[in-house]
This record gives sequence, C-alpha cells and structure tokens, in this order.
Amino acid sequence: MVYWDTSALLKLYVPEPDSAAFLDLIAKSDELVASSAIAGTEVLCAVYRKEAAGDLKAGGARAAFRRFLADCKARRIVQIPYGDDVTAATAEIVHLALLRPRPIMIRALDAIHVASAIVIRASLVVTTDARMREVAVLAKLRVLP
Repeated sequence: MVYWDTSALLKLYVPEPDSAAFLDLIAKSDELVASSAIAGTEVLCAVYRKEAAGDLKAGGARAAFRRFLADCKARRIVQIPYGDDVTAATAEIVHLALLRPRPIMIRALDAIHVASAIVIRASLVVTTDARMREVAVLAKLRVLP
C-alpha cells in the first residue's frame, strides 16, 4: 500500500501547478492508495478555503469533495481509522521528531499521517510537506516526491 497525505491527495482534486505529476504518479501505480481518516476533514477544509480565496469557482469545493468521497467509497482510497494503534505510533513519532538535538517541529495531524503509514506498513509515503517528509525518513519510510 502507498500512503498519501492530504498535501498530495489534494492535488488530485484541485488544480495546482504540480497536479499533473501526481495524477501521473497515481495512474502508474498498481498499489492501493491509503490515507488517514483525518484526510477527509483536511480535504474538506482545504477545498473550501481554496473556493473562499477565489482559487476555485463557486461550487468547485463541493464538486472536488464529492469526487474525493466517491474515491473513498469505491476504495480507490483506503481510509485508515484513527484507533489505539495509530495513537501509540503517533506518540513514538512525536518523540522521534521533537526529542532530538535539532527538533523537527512536526504538527499534530502530520504526526498522525506518519503514524498511520507506519501502522499499515506502507511501502511508500507521498507528501509535499517538508517536515512530514523529514520525520517519515527518520521513521525509515520511503518518501516521494
């Protein structure tokens, strides 16, 4: 399974300068795509922020979010529940990131994403978030791009 965080997933649903590269990446993969259940809320907020900022036309956020939900329902994106296993792995990620001589200032939701990838034993993590990438590498995960 390949783990996609929200920064990467969003590029599949709203036009961004590098969306084509991510669409190509997912099209060429034969592995299942997974993301944390929290991604749904993150995608919802992100698409409506983009619409409010004028980056999407009126109704664009609703349409983008519906496509995301359809992909989850069709299991093109497998949602990883936020359970005790992810909670325990998140604590380890926070310690790994912050209890070091040069702390990586990972945010809470990014720690949950890395922990979710670890719990499902993802073969790869797709993210554009710099801090999340750095922590994922520390956790011995392969990262793209």
